Amino acid sequence: MSAKKSRFDGLDVAAMSSHLKRTMLGFKLANVYDGSALGVNSSASGGGGNDKAARGVYMFKLADPSSGPAVPAAVVTEKEDNDGGGDANNEDGNVTSAKSSNAAVDSKRVMLLIESGVRFHPTTHYSQSSSSSTSMPSNFAMKLRKHLRNLRLENVTQLGNLDRVVDFRFGSGNYAHHLLLELYAQGNIILTDGEYRILVLLRTHEYEVKSNGDDGKNEDGDGEEVKVRVGNVYPVTFATTLSMEKGGGGDDGTEISNDPANDNGGDTADTIASKGILTMNSSEAYNWAKAELVAVHEKALIMNAKQTNDNGNGTQGKKGGKKKGGGGKKKTMDDSVALKALLLKPTSGVYHYGPSLIEHCIRSAGLDPVVKLKHDNIEYTLPEVSWEDLITSLREEGSRVIDNLTSGESGGFILYKPKADDTDEKKKKKDEKSSNSLLSPNVANTNPHSDKTLLEFQPHLLQQHKKQQCLKYSTFAIATDEFFSHLSSQKVSHKADTAEAAARERLAKIQADQQRRVDGLVKEQERWREGAQLVEAHAEDIDRALGVINSALENGMDWAALEQLVSVEQANENPIALLIHSLKLDKDEVVMALPDIDSWDDSDPDSVPPIHHVTVSINESAYGNARTMFAQYRASKEKEEKTMEASTVALKAAEAKAKLQLAEAQKQKQRVQVIPQRKVYWFEKFAWFITSDNYLVVAGKDAQQNEQLVKRYLRPGDAYLHAEVHGAATCILRAKRKRRKDGRTQVIPLSDQALREAGSFTICRSSAWSSKMVTSAYWVESHQVSKTAPTGEYLTVGSFMIRGRKNFLPASSLEMGLGVLFRLGDDSSIARHANERRDFALLEQEQMMAQEDEMQQKDENLPEPDENDSESNGEGEDEPDKPHLDEEVVQTPDTEVEHELSEKMESTNVVDDDDDDKASRSKHDKAVSFETNVPPPKSGKKKEKELSRGKRAKNKRAKKKYADQDDEDRRLAMLALQGGESSKKGKKKGSKIIAKDSEMQQKAEQAAKQLLVRDSKKIAENLDESVKDILAACVTVKVTKGSEGVRWNKFDAEVLELLLEMDSLEGQRSAANRLLELTKSTRIDNYSASLAGIIRTIKKHGVQSLSNIAQGDGKQRKTKAEKQAEKEAWQEILAEDGIVDNDGDDDLAGAVDDSAELAQLTGKPTSGDIVLNAIPVCAPYHVLSQYKYRVKLTPGSVKRGKASKQCVEMFTRNEESKKSSVDEGTKRDKELIKL
Repeated sequence: MSAKKSRFDGLDVAAMSSHLKRTMLGFKLANVYDGSALGVNSSASGGGGNDKAARGVYMFKLADPSSGPAVPAAVVTEKEDNDGGGDANNEDGNVTSAKSSNAAVDSKRVMLLIESGVRFHPTTHYSQSSSSSTSMPSNFAMKLRKHLRNLRLENVTQLGNLDRVVDFRFGSGNYAHHLLLELYAQGNIILTDGEYRILVLLRTHEYEVKSNGDDGKNEDGDGEEVKVRVGNVYPVTFATTLSMEKGGGGDDGTEISNDPANDNGGDTADTIASKGILTMNSSEAYNWAKAELVAVHEKALIMNAKQTNDNGNGTQGKKGGKKKGGGGKKKTMDDSVALKALLLKPTSGVYHYGPSLIEHCIRSAGLDPVVKLKHDNIEYTLPEVSWEDLITSLREEGSRVIDNLTSGESGGFILYKPKADDTDEKKKKKDEKSSNSLLSPNVANTNPHSDKTLLEFQPHLLQQHKKQQCLKYSTFAIATDEFFSHLSSQKVSHKADTAEAAARERLAKIQADQQRRVDGLVKEQERWREGAQLVEAHAEDIDRALGVINSALENGMDWAALEQLVSVEQANENPIALLIHSLKLDKDEVVMALPDIDSWDDSDPDSVPPIHHVTVSINESAYGNARTMFAQYRASKEKEEKTMEASTVALKAAEAKAKLQLAEAQKQKQRVQVIPQRKVYWFEKFAWFITSDNYLVVAGKDAQQNEQLVKRYLRPGDAYLHAEVHGAATCILRAKRKRRKDGRTQVIPLSDQALREAGSFTICRSSAWSSKMVTSAYWVESHQVSKTAPTGEYLTVGSFMIRGRKNFLPASSLEMGLGVLFRLGDDSSIARHANERRDFALLEQEQMMAQEDEMQQKDENLPEPDENDSESNGEGEDEPDKPHLDEEVVQTPDTEVEHELSEKMESTNVVDDDDDDKASRSKHDKAVSFETNVPPPKSGKKKEKELSRGKRAKNKRAKKKYADQDDEDRRLAMLALQGGESSKKGKKKGSKIIAKDSEMQQKAEQAAKQLLVRDSKKIAENLDESVKDILAACVTVKVTKGSEGVRWNKFDAEVLELLLEMDSLEGQRSAANRLLELTKSTRIDNYSASLAGIIRTIKKHGVQSLSNIAQGDGKQRKTKAEKQAEKEAWQEILAEDGIVDNDGDDDLAGAVDDSAELAQLTGKPTSGDIVLNAIPVCAPYHVLSQYKYRVKLTPGSVKRGKASKQCVEMFTRNEESKKSSVDEGTKRDKELIKL
């Protein structure tokens, strides 16, 4: 059975890189998370969930905004095992097809998991809890967000020759960044700029250069260091097999150790054969192998001779003593080498294949990969004839497998072995446990791999895997995701099994100890009883013996003389002396040897009665000793009874503790293997509920959340609710939005019912709940809430200034409720509950707006009178007097503000300003109608910034004169005017003077730049002349009057390489022509990004998609509405993490609508719905009137924990006795509530 593989090798990197290039190029990076924030731990750890275990694990959220808003993918992948599914490459029929839907790719949203040194793949197995979403990300994740957010993934490249280093290129042109992932040794994640200069990295390390050579290393052998740190260029020649000999092609077999700890930097092309065995014939390969074996033999002789001398001289340890184990002797070095290990040597030329592929090629050639080769047995072990088949297999099979991995999708495989069959008794116990489990059988058996032990994941089914059982997946990404997700659950399950076995073992030990004590007491009772009976049976003889001993002692006889006298009398066969076995005169005791006549079978004349040794006291008579023994017997019997009672209590306590431990172990197994990890909505980290007319209400739990709510989630059109009661938290009623004909979104006015319900929620979450005080809340518009404090004052965290009129709501009763919302899983279920929370006010408004549109269309058909223009314009100027305005400071303490059912809650203070300040500020503030979506009047800064008439004309002429120049042309022109020296303003932010690097460091940086930073002009020379001419026309600019120049540096070399990789010349020409058309019709600032987008379009939709555009006007681009929809879709993706990014577009502010997320939640599930999970919600009780599961809460003395448990018990109470039949939907709902 193959060893378990838990990290990527070179073949896995090639397969995954190819998969990402086909499926994820063009996706924009929305966010970067730590692995612990999404419940993803390191593959080396179990299910601990600690930060140390998750170090080096990061999640990259990528999305394609051009596809529009999409429903988030399901978290858990569903998979079915179809027995009997076979594969053409599997002769034994051990392949089982496993179906799994990669929902993340289908929905154009992908979560890319990257673990330093281990793996990278898209994943759907993660969970974002409300507590982790508020946790602070690590510094490394924050730096990645700073540099990479909003950039597109342009390319994924495997550096070197099947090396375990991956280059993710984000952005194009001046925004290009490279994320380098090292998957060897301890691993590393390095972020660089476009020129591979390191900006931030996960860990710093050094490559030591010790040996001398022609590559600039020291001749004296002193070690130089090539440092991998911020500010240096990534040393690719030390991290990969790329070298300068063949332009970085990676075919020269150059090897520099991938392990920074063991890399001496000296093993370069000087110690490697100029050509590998792939270019040799059988004779040359045989001679190469024999030379290698001779070198190994000579090295073994030297090492063994040195070891013999050390052993002969008596090698000692550090403290002068001999070393432990074998008298200080070490094992001798073996001069035999396995065939597989021989081909893994750098001089073979195929070492980059890796162990798996080399073993596959050896087996394909009909050879044994572990055959031992020596310099004196290779002639008959692996003759020259066998090398011909081996070389052919290495050429054909190796290239076939690599091409299959890099060019096309080869699928994915998981190798496993079935777990050992359980006995009948174990199966019965498992059946009993499952019958007593809280989970239903359908839920408890959802884990498809509970009966398997997963071993390896492979992108290709190799020869050594043919006889192993495996699962086949459609893509290697799905197989990898399934393997690592179930590998962690498998480790947790193993820990739970170990804990369960330990609990059972402890219980068994306690039971055995109690039984041992009871058995000892029973034996002791039997001994006392038998002794007393024997003493009574031989009372006369015992009295005589005791009398003789006592008389001798009274006469002053010595103890030794007395013992000698007894021995003499026993030799004379005195019957009284024969009863004495030994004397213990120091204890006044005598051991009597008494025959048991009652149990003696006297029918046999040769038989002898059994002898029992009984200890008696010489101070008492025989009957006195018997009486004492019977007393001991009764005391022992009482002790046994007490021991039995105590043992029963101890056993019950031990069994109860063991049951708790077993239950906890079972819960851990079920939690990992059974319970699906659901998607957590962004608002679940706050206090929230959904109104009866489908508005979302969100409230903060503490001062930090109040600050976060106002800064991130308060949008134009939303209502800010508060109360003049201590403890009232920040509450936001989020407005609905609809899309207009031009593609923009329009705010819909809030309903009165939603405001009343949100006000009731605000009051119930304040100290009015504990004091049972009925009061009212108020609401203001979003623009009335400000963080600007009055002059001379300051606002603490969670405190805000409210300016303007406050709209008070009617008082509401203190009644809350706990209900359960269910998340629907498909479109048909969502459509079934579409009108569940209908907004009747919105329906009336839509009817009125429809009538207004009809009237407006009729008016447009009529001629417009000019005389009425002034009248119509004047009507809007007559406005009523503004109401009196005031200001208020809303403060929130730093303590947590939560819903207390029994105790007084920590809450906010509302402090009013002085009346004089109110009157003075009311003259300058204006009230804004809540019915419109107009922002508050701004100050006169815009007018102050407007240019004068002369300056505006000058700028207009300059813009017309330099219309053909882009930003880079202007920068170069300014550089020429400054005499070739850039100004101080041109320096990069954060630049600083650093120490001069060593000579080796400079050479490594120079080599890395030559290998990685390629010249666009040289790449363009490889293009077809027609394509080259078209691209040159795109970037041709005027240098001087009458002369033009081609600016090839406007294209990234990587983008031109993608153009070269296109299958047909027609596609290259189409891409170039499309770019030329765009250049003529519009201004292009980033030619690389535009060309990369065109290439992705051709690869996705074909050349015909561009031909259809060419048949039109040749200028077809995205309409304004499409661009607006794409911007809003991207903003919606960012808003899931609380990111507000509108790119300076005020029209996009608050464009995200919550209706799509709220439509997935229902309080009245039916049996025909597909329900994914249950979500608890606490809201005003009248809001929950239509919910299927609800409990009313009123102010009282019950603690929150106890109240919540009582609510869950009420929801899950078994009502089969009341009803004749319970539908399947109710059973399903209760199981989800239990989870």
